[in-house]
Formats: sequence, structure tokens, C-alpha cells
Amino acid sequence: GMFIPMGFMFLIWIGVFSAGQYLLSSTIEEKSNRVMEVLLSAISPVQLMTGKIVGQMGVGLAILLAYGTLGGGALVAFRYGHLLDPKIIILSTIYFFIAFGLIASIMAAIGSAVSSVQEAQSLIGPVMIVLIIPMVLWMPISRNPNSLFAAICGLVPPVSPFVMVLRIAGSEKIPDWQVAESLAIGAASVLGAVWAAAKIFRVGVLMYGKPPSIVGLVKWLRYA
Repeated sequence: GMFIPMGFMFLIWIGVFSAGQYLLSSTIEEKSNRVMEVLLSAISPVQLMTGKIVGQMGVGLAILLAYGTLGGGALVAFRYGHLLDPKIIILSTIYFFIAFGLIASIMAAIGSAVSSVQEAQSLIGPVMIVLIIPMVLWMPISRNPNSLFAAICGLVPPVSPFVMVLRIAGSEKIPDWQVAESLAIGAASVLGAVWAAAKIFRVGVLMYGKPPSIVGLVKWLRYA
């Protein structure tokens, strides 16, 4: 029971970042090879970015289902199937879509702003530091899901989907209104992330040379 919350969060983490990293690398490759210029002659930047995100979401969902099926089958085989609550599975799937929408938007924006994987490291580093927080704090959050710290982290994107999975699969029942609030904030944050990524993607996808800093990306949002 102690490792069930970690298992659910880790499944989402693997699905999101496996597909998100590929989205980043494929965007950089298409930009550096000038394939992006050919694609943009037929469709708009927003359509291209949306198509890439939706396609990679399918890949991430397939990874999630594959590992989730293996993990669930192992629990059933060892007679721990009663620990799998259908409500937790449904909510975890919803939080996967929220997490992927946030991370994929960030990856697409960074990939469109740089011309190589090395240039992307300086921009993606701070993001990874923030997103590693649930992996480090999974034990105290899963043991005390109703603590003030866990409740606050469950409302702060982009770590909120991972923290909420830890909380709902933890040892205590959390209030339904906190779940509803986190879902509402998560959905709004996805819309905001996609909007911001579309602006950065529109400017950066055809821009070459020195990559921008995080401050530069914020300026792109203002002038795009």
C-alpha cells in the first residue's frame, strides 16, 4: 500500500516525459534540417504544434497503458488487486492528460526556440528541477496527503498533477472539493500553457542563431 501512490505517479511521469522528450528532440531536428519550413508552407504554426502534441500524447498514453497493465497484472497475480481502486485509475488518467498538456507545451516551446539539443539544456534545466520535486517528496506526501504542504503543492502547476496522484492514492481520503479545484486549475493551466507555447512556437520555429534566455521567451510572449 505504501508503494501504490509512487507506482501511479511514476507511471504518469514515465508516460509524460518519454513522449515529451521525443517531442522536444523531433521539433529541434525538424527545425535544424529545415523540414519545418516545408511543413509551414501547408499549415499554420498553431496547427503544426497542436498536431505534434496530440500525436505524442497518443504515444505517452500507450506507454502508460502498457506499463500500467503490467503493474496491475503483477498486483493481481500476487493477490494485491484489491489495492487498485477504479476511481484512482480514472483520476490518474485525467491527471495524465493535464500533466502531458503542460509538459508537452513547454517542450514544444523550448524545441522551437533552439537549434540543437545542447542549446535546449539551459532552458529545460530549471523546468526539470521543479518537476523532480514530486519524485523527491513522494514519501511524506503519500503518508500525509492531507498536510498543508501537500494541499498547496496539489494546486501549483506543473507539479500539481503528480502530487494529486500521490494524494488520491495515499493512505487517507482527501476532500472532493480539493480534487475538483485541482482539476479546474489544471485545465486552466493547460489552456494557458498551450496559448503561450503557440506564441513562442510561432516566433521561434523559423528563427535561427543565438537561442533566447527564459527572459527572452517571456518577451516573445509580449510581442508575438
